[in-house]
Amino acid sequence: MTLEEANIVVDEICNFIKQEKWFDFMVKQYVDNELTLQGGLSLTYPDIEIKFKDVFFTSLPMEWKTDTSAVVLSILTGEEERITSEKFQVEYLHYIFKFTPEDYPDNFGCFIAAKQISYEILRTM
Repeated sequence: MTLEEANIVVDEICNFIKQEKWFDFMVKQYVDNELTLQGGLSLTYPDIEIKFKDVFFTSLPMEWKTDTSAVVLSILTGEEERITSEKFQVEYLHYIFKFTPEDYPDNFGCFIAAKQISYEILRTM
């Protein structure tokens, strides 16, 4: 997956999430280097499933809330990417995805370094 392709997927996910006032997320499972997150207004009935493949590292709580009026998901670039890559010794060709959770300090982020991202809409809004 190229950076351009990853950015397109991230934009599609963000556009879906922005339709609501908030979104909760949880880690559903991690199997064979694939991390699956689910999110929605209710984690009992999630609206979206996001998969990260070829995961190198994660740094995140098992559940978190987001404010959809802010950027919920992004791919690190520039100095922030360099600092995070050095800190976690991220291998080449992994993108560092960042969820911005609500109710945490501004310098906190939910990080996932992976080579690919995909999603599936589980429920229509």
